[in-house]
Amino acid sequence: MQNKGIPANAVTYACVLKACASIGASEKGEEIHNLILQQDLLIDDRVLGNALVDMYAKCGDFSKAQDVLQNLPFRDVVSWSALIAGYAKEGQAEQALKCFHRMQHEGIRPNAVTYACILKAYAALGALHEGEKIHDVVKNQELLQNNVELGTALVDMYAKCGALSKAKCVFDSLLHRDVVCWNALIVGYTHDGQGEQALDCFKRMKHDGITPNATTYACILKACASIGACDEGQKIHDEIERQGLLEVDIMVGNALVDMYAKCGKLSKAQEVLHQLPFRDVVSWNALITGFAQGGLGEQALSCFEKMQSEGISPDAVSFLCILNVCSHLGLVDKGYEYFVNMTTKYGIIPNSECFTCIIDLFGRAGHLEKAVQLIQEMPVFDRSANWIALLSASHKWGDIKVGRLAYEQAAQVDKMHGPAVLLMANMYSSAEGEINKRNKIKPWKELGIRTQVSKVSVPR
Repeated sequence: MQNKGIPANAVTYACVLKACASIGASEKGEEIHNLILQQDLLIDDRVLGNALVDMYAKCGDFSKAQDVLQNLPFRDVVSWSALIAGYAKEGQAEQALKCFHRMQHEGIRPNAVTYACILKAYAALGALHEGEKIHDVVKNQELLQNNVELGTALVDMYAKCGALSKAKCVFDSLLHRDVVCWNALIVGYTHDGQGEQALDCFKRMKHDGITPNATTYACILKACASIGACDEGQKIHDEIERQGLLEVDIMVGNALVDMYAKCGKLSKAQEVLHQLPFRDVVSWNALITGFAQGGLGEQALSCFEKMQSEGISPDAVSFLCILNVCSHLGLVDKGYEYFVNMTTKYGIIPNSECFTCIIDLFGRAGHLEKAVQLIQEMPVFDRSANWIALLSASHKWGDIKVGRLAYEQAAQVDKMHGPAVLLMANMYSSAEGEINKRNKIKPWKELGIRTQVSKVSVPR
């Protein structure tokens, strides 16, 4: 068009901005913005201004979206809803709510699109009470009659806030339900641990003639995994293959691997993983975790190495799983090597769970001084559980010196920590030949805890 010398008008620019928004082409959108400013088209074209706000918001450039909005000669519900929708989509719920309140302060009345976006924000925040208020408003304004998007947003909000009975009630009242609406309810049941209910919804959905999509399948496979419904999962696997979804959607492939692994069908999980046209760290984590939880530590380690040989870098989940494996197999050197590589090779900062794994590994192997050093080097986490674990290891190895240090550190958090007192008392009780045994136990008596107790069993 431009090559032929045909000048663009406001309608042209609005359409191109919509295209830029759909593919996240913010730089091209900014070029269009500059052309619009040069032609002074924003002065009297509301649609064009709204298209600019929408483009920047959908591209995640909220500072520019805000600037455009504030400089518009007139703002309406579409302008504000575009910005609110952008914030809600990017998970910035608090910002979405601020815009919602500012819009109302300007005297602009929300519409169904606005309410749907705000319900999404409340869902992200788990703000059930506030979401219920919006429900009352849209019901009073009779906005739910023929608006599938708003109805779906309500179902989703209630489901994500854990109010599944209300989600089901709204769902049943809707005149029109699409696959997104069904997915909202299925996801809600799955996340709430109600796998049977999720499967029931899935069957009803198909009975109503709604074709499941990739999101549906990924979620229902998770539900099957949670209740060990491998036979149902196999049927769903067959459906997925008939639709050719494994070739185009890695999320579905990963869900299949995870389902088979959690159901204990590890050979099938491995088969699916190797058939996937592309694999990522999530694919491998599902299989590694399955082997680890099935007590097949060597296979888990083999998968971990094979994943890296394919050029896929492990993430924090991978390392947490593999450190647990090393701990249970007693692989001290290998476990510590992995722990060090987290930071030095992959730039992953170990979280408290990773520290707990490696400390447990050293404790089980009797490397108590090294465990002490690691606990002291930990970032600012709650270390009390680590000190108790080390106290247990000290009891196992009969190291009263480290045990006393571990007890003293744990007692700084909770002086009346019953398990710590019992472990320490049993340690002294087990230490034959210790001089002045009763004097050494005196501190525990001063805490008001009886020490004349039978030995407690300590996890080994």
